[in-house]
Amino acid sequence: MSNKIVVAICPGNFVTGGPEVLHQFVHCINENGGDAKILYYPFSSVFQVPKAYLKYNVNICSIDDVKNKSVEFVIPEIFTACIKELPGNNFNIWWLSVDNYFEYKNGSFLSKIKLSIKKLIKFRTSPLTINQLKKYKQWVQSYYAQEFLGTYGIESSLLSDFLNNEHLNQDVDMFKKENIICFNPKKGISVTNQLTNAYPNYKFVPIQNMTAKEVSELLQSSKIYMDFGNHPGKDRIPREAAMAKCVVITGTKGSAKNEYDIAVDSKYKIDEEGDQFCAAVGELFQDVFDRFDHHIERFEPYRTKIASEEAAFNQQVLDFMRYTRVK
Repeated sequence: MSNKIVVAICPGNFVTGGPEVLHQFVHCINENGGDAKILYYPFSSVFQVPKAYLKYNVNICSIDDVKNKSVEFVIPEIFTACIKELPGNNFNIWWLSVDNYFEYKNGSFLSKIKLSIKKLIKFRTSPLTINQLKKYKQWVQSYYAQEFLGTYGIESSLLSDFLNNEHLNQDVDMFKKENIICFNPKKGISVTNQLTNAYPNYKFVPIQNMTAKEVSELLQSSKIYMDFGNHPGKDRIPREAAMAKCVVITGTKGSAKNEYDIAVDSKYKIDEEGDQFCAAVGELFQDVFDRFDHHIERFEPYRTKIASEEAAFNQQVLDFMRYTRVK
C-alpha cells in the first residue's frame, strides 16, 4: 500500500454537479483501497461535508493536514490559482467544464450563479492560463473537454462521473406522463423564451425552486426535457431526464455537439443558429407528443449507457490510481 494521499480541492458548502463528482471521486478511491480526502476551498474557512454527500465514503482535511506529506492533488480547472497555496508539485487538473473556465477567467462566471457564492468573491483569483497548465497531468469529465484540450496539443485522460441510484432505479409510470416540456431556466434562457413565445399552447415548466424530489417528480411526469444551453461539460440534468423517460432535445453547443457526451440521435439536436430552428423544434415537440412511445424507445441506448457510467467511472478511477501510484 502506498503512503501517498489523494486530495481533491472542492468549493465548500456547495451542492451542485461539480462538487458531487469530486465527492464521488474521493469515495471511489477510498472504496478501492486508496486514501483520498476532500480539501474545501477557501482554505482559511472550516467546512463540513454537505448533507447530500454524507452517503459517500469521504473524509475531509485542512491544508495543514497535508503539509510534509506525499500528496497527489486533484484540482478543478477553475480553481487552479490555488496551486500556489499548496505544498509539493504533484498536481492533476480535472476539467469538469470548459466554458466555465473562460467565464471565470473573465469574471462573468461569478455574476451568473447564486448569491451564496459571493462569500468566495474576495478569495477569487483568475485560474492559470492554458500554457501554465500544460505541464500538469490533465483529466477530463467530458469528450468535449478532451477535444478542447486537443486543440492546444494537450493530451488528457477521461475521468467522468455517474448518476446516483435514485436516478437509475426509478419506477416511472408511463401512464402518468403528460404533454409537458420542462427546462432549466439557467440554461439558454434566450432560446427558451423564443420557443415559449412561439408555442404558447404548449405547457412549459421551469425546473426552479424545487427540491430534488420535486425535480424528480416533474421529470417523471414530463414527456420532453429541452436544453439549449452551452453544455460546458457532460451535464447531469439531461441524463436524469433520460432516466426519467423524457425525450431529451438539445441544441448543438458545447458537449451537445458530439455523439458521446449526450449520446442521442442527431434528430434530437437542433442547431440554434439554423434558419428554420423554431419551426423544426415545434415540429419535433408535436411529433413527440403524438408518437411518444416511438420516440422514447429511441432513447434506450442512451439510458443503457447512463446506467453503465458508474462501472466506467470506477475503472477510470483505478486508472488514475495506477497512473499516480497511490495504490
